[in-house]
Amino acid sequence: MRYKFVCEYNGSAFSGWQEQLKNGIIREKTVQSELERAFFIALRQKISIVGSGRTDAGVHARGQAAHFDLEGEAKPDCSVLEKSVNALSDENVCIRHLEPCPSDFHARYSAKERYYQYTLCTEPIVLGKELVWQCGYKLNGEFMEKEAKSFLGQHDFSAFSIPRNDGKSTVCAITEFRLEFIGAALQRWHIRGNRFLHKQVRAMVGLLFDVGRGRFEPGVAAQIFRGEFKGERTWAPPQGLVLEGVGY
Repeated sequence: MRYKFVCEYNGSAFSGWQEQLKNGIIREKTVQSELERAFFIALRQKISIVGSGRTDAGVHARGQAAHFDLEGEAKPDCSVLEKSVNALSDENVCIRHLEPCPSDFHARYSAKERYYQYTLCTEPIVLGKELVWQCGYKLNGEFMEKEAKSFLGQHDFSAFSIPRNDGKSTVCAITEFRLEFIGAALQRWHIRGNRFLHKQVRAMVGLLFDVGRGRFEPGVAAQIFRGEFKGERTWAPPQGLVLEGVGY
C-alpha cells in the first residue's frame, strides 16, 4: 500500500533532504533519514521515503511532498501514525496530511509544478533571521523585477545550476517570478515552475541580487542564456529559500 504526506522542516538542522550513506551507514543527518528512523520505530518496519525533490543543506520546506510503500496486509490508522512520527522525529521536522494514495502516484515524477519563496533582508534583523538572507545591501527592486522577467518561459537552465553530466534535460519552464515587498527591509520572491535543477533558484536569485546592487545591468540573464557572459556571479545562500508547495 502506498501512502503520501506533506513535510515541513527547518533546513538548518539537516544536511539536506536525501539520505547519505557510506558503506551502508548513514553519514549525515538528513530529513529523509530522520523521518525513516521515526517511521521505523512507529511501524516496526523499514520504509523508503521518496520526496518531490532533493533540497540542499540549509534549505527549508513548508510543503515538501513525499510517499512511501508499506508491505503487508495491515493498514495503520493514518491519524495515529502521523502523531507518532511527529512525536518521534527531531523537533525541526513534522509531517501532515498522511493518507493512502494510488499505487501509481509518485511524489517526484507525478509533480506538475514546484513553488518556492526566497526572502532577502536589506537591514539587520533578529526575529526570523534563520529564514532570510541578510544581504547587507540596499537593492534596486525595479531593476530586479525587470531582470526577473527574463527567466519566465521555457529555457535551458544549465548555466544556472550545478553541472550534472547525466544526459538528462536541463530545460525548465518558469511560470512565476514575482517580487513582494514586506515592510521596508524584506524582499520576498515567489518562484514557480514545472521543475528546478540543482541550486537553480539560488543561482537565479543571486543574479537578481547582483543586478539590484548595481554589479550588473539588467539584461545579463539573457546574455547568460546565450552563452555570452563568463564573469563571476553570486549564488544566494540556502537559508532564504523555502519550498512552499508541490502541485499535482
